[in-house]
Amino acid sequence: MVITNLEIHNFRGIKTCNIQFPVDTRLVCFIGAGDSTKSTLLKAIEWIFYPSWNLLACDNDFFNCDTTNPIILRGTFAEIPEKLLSEDKFGLYLRKPNAPLESGANDEPESEAQCLTVQLTIDESLEPKWEVVCNRKEARPISPADRRLLSVGIIGSNCAKDMVWGKYSVLQKYADAKGVLHDAHTAALREIATHADLRELDEVGEILVSVGEQYGVGFEADVKNRMIVQNGSFSSAVGLFDGNTPLNQRGTGSQRLLSMGLNIQASEGNTLLLIDEVESGLEPYRLRSLINEFRKNHRAAGQVIMTTHSPIAVAECTIGELWVVQSKNGETKAYPVKSSDTNTDKILQAEVRANAEAFLSKRLIVCEGKTEIGFVRAMDTYLSESKNFRMACKGIGVADGGGDNIFRCINALRTCGYEVCVFMDSDKSEHDDAKFDLDLDGVSVFDWDKPNAIEEQIFRDAPIETVLRLMNSVVAVRGFDSIKSRLSATKIRFEIINGELCFDEVTPDIRAQLGTIAKNAEWFKRIDFGEQLGTAVFDNWEQVGEDTRLKKIVQSMIKWVIGDDRN
Repeated sequence: MVITNLEIHNFRGIKTCNIQFPVDTRLVCFIGAGDSTKSTLLKAIEWIFYPSWNLLACDNDFFNCDTTNPIILRGTFAEIPEKLLSEDKFGLYLRKPNAPLESGANDEPESEAQCLTVQLTIDESLEPKWEVVCNRKEARPISPADRRLLSVGIIGSNCAKDMVWGKYSVLQKYADAKGVLHDAHTAALREIATHADLRELDEVGEILVSVGEQYGVGFEADVKNRMIVQNGSFSSAVGLFDGNTPLNQRGTGSQRLLSMGLNIQASEGNTLLLIDEVESGLEPYRLRSLINEFRKNHRAAGQVIMTTHSPIAVAECTIGELWVVQSKNGETKAYPVKSSDTNTDKILQAEVRANAEAFLSKRLIVCEGKTEIGFVRAMDTYLSESKNFRMACKGIGVADGGGDNIFRCINALRTCGYEVCVFMDSDKSEHDDAKFDLDLDGVSVFDWDKPNAIEEQIFRDAPIETVLRLMNSVVAVRGFDSIKSRLSATKIRFEIINGELCFDEVTPDIRAQLGTIAKNAEWFKRIDFGEQLGTAVFDNWEQVGEDTRLKKIVQSMIKWVIGDDRN
């Protein structure tokens, strides 16, 4: 079974949502920041295919608790069980994939690709109604027995239930144990009843005989207490044991892995498996192995839809398997990370592998390269110390734009629904038009005076103390000899006093030369070195001139982080 479309109206935090699932992958991973309604998407699918009438809904399940607008959940699925395809079942309700459910729209299947759509409606009466729907016929109810033919496995926080035989345990998919368990319970209870010692209760029998004599009720024998075996009164359960250890006492990760495997195997690999927070209870190596196992088991049939907050899970997925979930004003959208451009996809896949955590953010600072990333990290530390909050409080992550590929990266991330700004150099005039277009589109671009790179702007605008500190940090890493040759080549006069580099004077001209040397020599082209660069700036931030480009750009970027520059 594979779900092709999901439509949601007025359910929990979702007022409206419509997702068309990919046809080229059986593994779908929903990612995004907290409160983006990822878990609600899985819950909606679970409710659509709920295996009984006993679905407990309440007013809180309605969007904004408004029960005047009914909950409507629709799931369209392919790979339909044969038992549901006869004309006396739902064979006349077959639809083509991705057809809208609306009057007059043609949803007649045109090829072998055939789907059914199940709709769950809950109005203010809180009575759920499941139906199979199409554009050509009146809706037809679908019974719990028919919904149980649809192989849906739910992996959430309560995997312990799958280690015990019970009504909603996955074990029930392997065999109908009702008769076996009933007979075993009855026999065990009758054995207990035969040997139960209830003599301490028998004195009530004497009282009962006395009362009988008083009221004219006789007894043929002694009144004794005995256990009564009756249907439906069993309080025990049958579970799986590893030796003498119940499997539902194993660790969370082990129980979840067993539950997933049982669900997949129960329907010969044709299961729609829903997993909320796939990383829960799993070590990184088990998580990676699990995701690859999903690919293997669901390559030909079935489907896995999961959510995650784990960068490890994100990095293990391909961009074709990742969908970014964004929620705003009740509208939930799911954007595929994969684009239609091969070169852009290569950039994004590299970013997913190297910086997966960025894709779990709401907003992104897209940096031209590693120096800018390091500088932003230093800015984050400055914000923590001076304003008592981190960028994470605003849902902000940092992405590497990949140098000259930055504009492809930005456009792809915007297509995924991320709010982005750009932090980059101004040393390449060929980027000017693209920057201008972004600015027209409402994207904040933070760059320097032309034709400066970040190193050149900082060496021009930062206090002398910061310039000297940066030069000596380079000496500490690369040694005096490397620095001497470059300074001598530009005829900058310097000397070494007490192991530190000193200059006769630091004129604006010398500042500019030092910045250009730093750029060309790539002294700060690593994230940790970029962070050193930023830390040196922010440690003397109050001394940076208010009219400098450095001060203005960084202050503008801080406003973007805080949100002061947005309507």
